Amino acid sequence: MVPHQSFGATLTRLRREHRLTQEELASRSGLSVRAISSLECGVRHPRRMTVERLAGGLSLAPGLRQQLIDAAADERWAAGPAVPAPATGLVGRDTEVATLRCHLRGDGPPLLCFLGEPGIGKSRLLAEAASLAIRRGSVVLAAACRRGGEPYAPIVDAFAAHARRLDPAALVRECPGLELLLPELTVTSPGVPSGQRRRLAFEAASRFLRLARIGRPPVILLLDDLQWAGPAAADLLCHLARQAGSGLRIVIAARAGDLPPTGRLAQCLADLARLGLTNHHDLRPLPRPDADQLITAVAGDAPVGPAARRAILRRSAGLPLFLVELTRAGVIPSHLVLAVGQQVADLPEPAADVLRRLAVAGPLVPIEALANGSPSTEQLLDALDAAVRHRILEETARGFRFRYPLMREILLQSLGPARRSIGHRG
Repeated sequence: MVPHQSFGATLTRLRREHRLTQEELASRSGLSVRAISSLECGVRHPRRMTVERLAGGLSLAPGLRQQLIDAAADERWAAGPAVPAPATGLVGRDTEVATLRCHLRGDGPPLLCFLGEPGIGKSRLLAEAASLAIRRGSVVLAAACRRGGEPYAPIVDAFAAHARRLDPAALVRECPGLELLLPELTVTSPGVPSGQRRRLAFEAASRFLRLARIGRPPVILLLDDLQWAGPAAADLLCHLARQAGSGLRIVIAARAGDLPPTGRLAQCLADLARLGLTNHHDLRPLPRPDADQLITAVAGDAPVGPAARRAILRRSAGLPLFLVELTRAGVIPSHLVLAVGQQVADLPEPAADVLRRLAVAGPLVPIEALANGSPSTEQLLDALDAAVRHRILEETARGFRFRYPLMREILLQSLGPARRSIGHRG
């Protein structure tokens, strides 16, 4: 009989028993390597569809499949917020931490939004927020959004982690309508007209948060990767921010460039900004002294030599993810190659094509050089705007360049020697 394990430990064990790498399992299950890694580390909680994909990717026999399903069911009600434990101390974010401290003690608007590109440290700041809030005695509700998640995710995921400590019948009695958001409470509300379900669910969410706060400092709601939240989650977030009062502080993180102005979340955030209910904070790469300090912190007892340190600083350009991975591995790890590839694939194809051409053309390319071979100037400008908006490129007085040299390296490697040679001749 297999002893009880967390979902992450169960998934890791089954993957290794089937002699699969995270990359191979990701390919077989149709998930990203980052998702596999997050699940195994316990950063994210699995949904039923995700479990089914993983079981299929592992080709599990019925008994092993049930082990994975049972571990996922237990994880749904696991203790503690869904925020990863930091591997190192937070480096170089004094301004952001000061902002967090003020926000958690109730200063300013109820919602704080961190925006930035992948790898800039948004999730690390949420982990810091969780640590600060727990030390203050607050109830921390935390979750991360996923592509194609359920309508009210990740807010319902954050609620579920706390609700598992309470009696389901008592919860529904105190917060009627909450079962519309958390069906696992297994209590139904017969006869509720469909047109009133949304209102009841939103009111129940507000009551649930008030209940969670009783006798404590404000409840802290931490939501990561909000760029993937659907319209229903955006509307619920807007409702909670409007009703927050002094009992709720919200911190969210989202990718810059992935919030289209016409999307529901962007519209809700704009509405909240007009009401003075949100504070936006753009994250920037670490300045060189802080980047150097992070390398030292990550290296620990294996000091990095001066030449290698200079190369890491140059290639990463201050992006914390690149700093950490290059310091740990010394080479570009495969999961980082896949992450950059996915980031480029998420762009419109014209923008992805321009990035590949720019990677071949050189570290700094005038727009006139990029215009050769482009279908139209307007299409080229739209593609460049998209890459700049996603903080992959930056525009200078002499042309365009990659914000992070390591990203250009990875793209060049993905093209192969033949394409690189053709690009140079072109």
